[in-house]
Amino acid sequence: MRSPNAIRAATLMAVAAAAFIASPAEAVTFNASFAPIRISAKPGQVLTTSYRLGLDEADPRTHFKVDVQDWWRSEDGRQSFYAPAGSISRSCGHWVSANPMEATVAGGEALNIRLTVSVPQDVQPGGYWCALSVDEMPDPLAVMPDGVGVKFLASVSTGVYVYIDPVERGADVLAIDVDGSRATARIENTGNTPTAVEGRFEFVRPGETTPVAVVALPRNMLLTEPVRTAALSVPLPDVATLPSGSYTVRLILDIGLDHYIGLQRSVDLVRDTPPIQD
Repeated sequence: MRSPNAIRAATLMAVAAAAFIASPAEAVTFNASFAPIRISAKPGQVLTTSYRLGLDEADPRTHFKVDVQDWWRSEDGRQSFYAPAGSISRSCGHWVSANPMEATVAGGEALNIRLTVSVPQDVQPGGYWCALSVDEMPDPLAVMPDGVGVKFLASVSTGVYVYIDPVERGADVLAIDVDGSRATARIENTGNTPTAVEGRFEFVRPGETTPVAVVALPRNMLLTEPVRTAALSVPLPDVATLPSGSYTVRLILDIGLDHYIGLQRSVDLVRDTPPIQD
């Protein structure tokens, strides 16, 4: 996956980090996987895996710093928070060591990071997580031409998940809310592991079985702490597809079990009608 500017993605969130320095605007273009690193382990095991970040041929030599951090999201998913490893009880950050912690990479080459995961002997069952962050560092020896520009510093974070059996996935739908523009599901993680959630809203008219409209709910990660609930919200289709009226709204969720979970409720939907053009 390519990024022309700064990205921090732990499943999920882009953040641009800009350093105001005296140089022309430029950005490192790199190839890296944003797929989470998932490891199944047993108490006391020591396991290794790797992560690779490659630079394009045209990129200059770039210095990177590697860090292992804790992360979590706000309930509405709009903010991601990062903290030192071990800040939350379900962190695996203090089990994970990265080598190298700093490295300089030439254009066309790759930063290969070896991760060693040392699982404590007394660990409790369930899912643990942290984030592997790779940050581009400003070059202190770079020649500074006249003028002020902006240099975008690359920053990539990838989720690391460690699963200790028995892993129990569970979720409850607490509420469904539908207004004139959005549908929102409030969901609580009732298991002992971070759980991927995806599904759909179906809008069905009274007395009918076929939905008038189906709205996909994108894949999200439901954590167990410090916020174990999530308010997952999606925009409604246009008024022509889903007009005002009475509906049964069905929420159907897939959390990786052998069955779906869900909830339904009746709503009187009021949509804003676009003005008629002369």
